[in-house]
Amino acid sequence: MKTQKDKISRILFITLSNLGDIILTTPVLEKLHDEFPNAKFDIITGLPGKEIFDAYPAAGEVIVPERPRSFGKRIKQLLYLRKKKYDIVIDLKNSLIPYLVGTKFHSSLTLPGKKALTEGGASPVLHKRDEHLSKISFLGVDTSRSRFFLPQKEEYERSVDKILGQTECKLSAVISPGSKSHLKRWPPEKYGKLADKLIRDLKCRVFLVGSEEDAATIRDVISNMEEYAVNLCSRTPLGILAELMRRVDLVITNDSAPLHIASAVNTPTIAIFAPTDERKYGPLADMSRVISSREPCRPCDRSSCAKGENKECIKNIRLDEVFSAAKEILQLIPGIHGPLRGRRKMIGSGEFCEEEDTPFL
Repeated sequence: MKTQKDKISRILFITLSNLGDIILTTPVLEKLHDEFPNAKFDIITGLPGKEIFDAYPAAGEVIVPERPRSFGKRIKQLLYLRKKKYDIVIDLKNSLIPYLVGTKFHSSLTLPGKKALTEGGASPVLHKRDEHLSKISFLGVDTSRSRFFLPQKEEYERSVDKILGQTECKLSAVISPGSKSHLKRWPPEKYGKLADKLIRDLKCRVFLVGSEEDAATIRDVISNMEEYAVNLCSRTPLGILAELMRRVDLVITNDSAPLHIASAVNTPTIAIFAPTDERKYGPLADMSRVISSREPCRPCDRSSCAKGENKECIKNIRLDEVFSAAKEILQLIPGIHGPLRGRRKMIGSGEFCEEEDTPFL
């Protein structure tokens, strides 16, 4: 597609609804901003994305559609968007909006990456970040060296300064034991024993994080602990959680939104997977590990286990597997990060420097 970049002034970006999914779409927005630096972006997103996109430098209007929406409200919104006369529409929800708002350049309903076949005749499995990026390939955008976007503010840094405080521990880890699906939750008793081993054996300070919906799970984790971990449940809004993850040495999490926050800030991650496919949703941060069940039926992407509640494959993941991976990563941290950890700036996915004009480490 041929476009005159300096004449592209208004772009509509339609992203997803859930926090983790939204974070995985931010590299698309960053690439579009690089390609069309003079453009303003109107963004349609779910409520969890408002905090992210309100802080985006090139954001125009951030639209969070009301739920539920009647047919009349949908038509009203469509007419409103048509009046905006967008130059480009990128829709990651694969709706008909790009075809109805009257723009010349828009993403399609199909994914270019899915057209190619592997030697075995099956469609290649793309990570969701890369699948989203493939939606803008028609623009001729170079999608390599993609980076995430999460808001950074001094107030977040000050809040995390207070959380971290003064400690003799040289290592620190965030544990996020929650998930919307019970099939994705590693048992809280195992998380509790893992936290104890991190504290006792590795002298690591542990922070437990989660939303209000995770409160019961985190209480169960704590009830299975003998050591002390900092309980931050419901106390870390997105910006503060991202800053905390940026400054600790390791994140241990189920397949949930915090996994993708850790990827966005490039903190080493141990991701525990059961029904979902880590090739699509796994960690993207450097030095990360995936610990998954070895059941032959996974990944199944099911909402309930076909073998029954007591056969859920995430229960089979052993404590020693997760702890060994954590120990391996944390033993490398002081030599790699040392005193620089927490003050580096992320300038690209997996690329850090002390200052933006210094060579990569």
